[in-house]
Amino acid sequence: MDWRQLRKIDAHVHLLPEEVHRANAGVENEFSAATAEGHTEWMERFQVEKAILMPFNDPSLLSAGSTVTAVHENLRQLCERYPGKYIAFADIDVRNPPKESCAEIRRAFQSSCFRGIKIHPGNTELNLDDVYNDYIFDLAEELNVPVAIHSYPSSQRKYDSGDPCAPARISNLMRRHPGVQAIVCHLGGFQWRDCVGLDAYFDLSSILPDFVKEYGLKEANRILRRFDVNRLLFATDWPCSRSLEPNAILEQYCALLNALDFSEEEAKQIAYRNIASLLAL
Repeated sequence: MDWRQLRKIDAHVHLLPEEVHRANAGVENEFSAATAEGHTEWMERFQVEKAILMPFNDPSLLSAGSTVTAVHENLRQLCERYPGKYIAFADIDVRNPPKESCAEIRRAFQSSCFRGIKIHPGNTELNLDDVYNDYIFDLAEELNVPVAIHSYPSSQRKYDSGDPCAPARISNLMRRHPGVQAIVCHLGGFQWRDCVGLDAYFDLSSILPDFVKEYGLKEANRILRRFDVNRLLFATDWPCSRSLEPNAILEQYCALLNALDFSEEEAKQIAYRNIASLLAL
């Protein structure tokens, strides 16, 4: 079995719309690579059939107009321009009152492109278990859609359970909303121990190469084995990485996953079936 040839859905990627690329012409960073044209080439090369477009809870990053309405329109256009390739999660702008955010999410879900909601506490600067997000979780339960939660405490607060996106806060919010299906993005970073046992899905975006760098391959394998393989999701965070260039991410993910001890059936669950089941794809 070779993960390069395995049918996959990447459960966490970022693309910038053309208007944002134009507005930042001449700026060179990891997001310079975040074009649909470039990404679809990588998808073809590594058998990634679909990818989920994740927003940032910072409208300036996905729209020239810096409004969440414009973000949703840009995400919708990306999905429709590449039919069958992309689906999207809805965005939040906490400058707006929570009821207004919920109304905007409802409008986004008028398009079949949207299948979930994304919360990024690091960008909203609101603790995940802030009452604002109770409104978002109530809406997610009503709409019967999952909520993807950025959970990778910053390097300055690597082990600080008080970080806005710390897994301990996810646990608090989930206790208040047991009917909502959560996706813990980045597996909680280096606070992964607080994720073990959570009734959630866990995406491997960004964190897999960081685990291997921090702990070594054998220990990274042991950590992932602490989680139910039926809840792990193949995800890369492309083109973002704390340790890899965009053009190395998919190659390295496949190489690292090839080196772990997942059986072929387990690999198929992680690579495709788990997220396909969750989102009814």
